[in-house]
Amino acid sequence: MIRLLFVGDGERDAAMNPPLVQTIAGFPILPSFRPWPRLHGTGRGYDRKLLFALGKARREDLQGIVATVDRDKSPHSERLGSMKAARERDRATRPPLPTALGCADPHAEAWLLDDPQAVRKTLKLPVTVAIRSVLKIKDPKRELGKLQAKSPRDEAPKAIMAEIAAALDPGRCKHGKRTGFESFVAEVRGEIAPLGTST
Repeated sequence: MIRLLFVGDGERDAAMNPPLVQTIAGFPILPSFRPWPRLHGTGRGYDRKLLFALGKARREDLQGIVATVDRDKSPHSERLGSMKAARERDRATRPPLPTALGCADPHAEAWLLDDPQAVRKTLKLPVTVAIRSVLKIKDPKRELGKLQAKSPRDEAPKAIMAEIAAALDPGRCKHGKRTGFESFVAEVRGEIAPLGTST
């Protein structure tokens, strides 16, 4: 089984990103997770934190990293650009470690909401409950919470997110360019998916 380090903003990323990557890459993975704020002693900036995470993954003999951030209110592509620059710096001095990077715009929940079929099926929502286009939603976290409130399911939000992520089909995500998901899918296919043929 492929062992990957996931780095993200918090528990919801820890829940949803492994099943997303499994779906995209097409094979099972064994994930470990580290939130950005817990990468201690690395200084400020996503570049330094990613370099620290790369070192940690190598020390633990992991086969790759998946690192994601929410854009929130930061300038477009600033955080992702910082991470990509750090990946290139690392590769200039060490053998490349497969590292897929993603930036959700504005939040990771936007990736899930862009597949209404996965959301409706997981939440067991009737057709009378409208699932709005992700392009018309200002706060994806809040929107997903509203939809869950209309669901007969009462599990924790992170458990629901993991199920939606597992049911998600990237081909149904029509606004992936806008949400950053299209770029993330390309990163996973380019960086992580080849690991499945090397074992």
